[in-house]
Amino acid sequence: MRIHQFDENKKHPRSTPAERNPIKPAGDGEGEAELERWLNAAPESLLNEPVLLFSRQPNLPTGEPDLLGLDRFGNVLVFELKRGGSGSESASEASIVSQPQLYAQALDRYDYHDLDALYTEYRGREEVLPDPVAAHDSLQLAFNSFFDRDIDPWELNQAQRLVIVAETITGQTRQSARWLRDQGLDIQCVEVQRFQFPSDEIGFGVTTVVDYDETRTQGTDSSKPGDRVFSNNVFTAAFPEVQDLLSVDSIDSVLGNLSTNYPYLETQADKHPDNVRYALRVNPYDDREIKVAIDAPGDGNKAAPEYLREQKDVFENRGFSVSQRSSMRIVVDTWEIDGIEDLRDDAFVHRVVTRYTELIELGHEVFESFNPDDSE
Repeated sequence: MRIHQFDENKKHPRSTPAERNPIKPAGDGEGEAELERWLNAAPESLLNEPVLLFSRQPNLPTGEPDLLGLDRFGNVLVFELKRGGSGSESASEASIVSQPQLYAQALDRYDYHDLDALYTEYRGREEVLPDPVAAHDSLQLAFNSFFDRDIDPWELNQAQRLVIVAETITGQTRQSARWLRDQGLDIQCVEVQRFQFPSDEIGFGVTTVVDYDETRTQGTDSSKPGDRVFSNNVFTAAFPEVQDLLSVDSIDSVLGNLSTNYPYLETQADKHPDNVRYALRVNPYDDREIKVAIDAPGDGNKAAPEYLREQKDVFENRGFSVSQRSSMRIVVDTWEIDGIEDLRDDAFVHRVVTRYTELIELGHEVFESFNPDDSE
């Protein structure tokens, strides 16, 4: 990256190269905290797109990310900042890409109220705040003002993006980030370098080294938002009843897709097919339905869906319907709802929890006799 100061006021205009002014180590008075302070005050220099910063070093269950922001689609941006090279000093090549993933994992379960609490804490700090943050006392208002949109709170945080920011992105970090991006993770690597201009002013040069596929985070019909509060309530209440069946110590290892309208629990039971999941379809905004279902995704053991259909009488005797689908929603029970208010009714939550627990128990009972070799 070469940056020049152009002087066109003289008789013979000329450009003068700016000098790199690397950020000093912490022991010499600056360190990563200084980089964080500058970028917090100038979020427009972070990415080649608008960014609304709403939190700085929040205390998450998995650690303290440097900065959190929102993009124009409402996705949460997790910024990991590093003075010098991305894999140097306190941050190894492994941790520089793994730590932001842990932050994103924690944030994936945050609903709007959780994010707004981080926003409120951020506004209370004695530091330079972005104009929309200083002007609005809620994250929703700040977002709608900054991006000139009119979104509902549940539309925020449908996905998380990871951004590694360093003065130099090393070759190993690039390679790791590109591999993760190709596996479907929304990750970027950005070099931010400080320059001293001949006028003695300070400037930044920014280069995006690893970019991401923007279409992944714009939202699609297959990844519509559900309702995190309702999903969390169901899973939290059901898990103690089925924990032994799932053969796990913690729900974290078997809970998936919580940010969409189709979260699920997997199982680690020995006799259970790996590709079968127990899903909770939560769609209070479009078709206004809640479903509990046994899914067998199209990959993996093809014998499992066929076996489930062979047990049709077992499921139907307990009130579940069995479809001829080849993968998703093979065994189902469905409730129609009027709207989001139904999901806050304790009696309805209890009804869904009871049925979801019954489905898992029945599924494990059925698969006790499952032998994939029988179908070959």
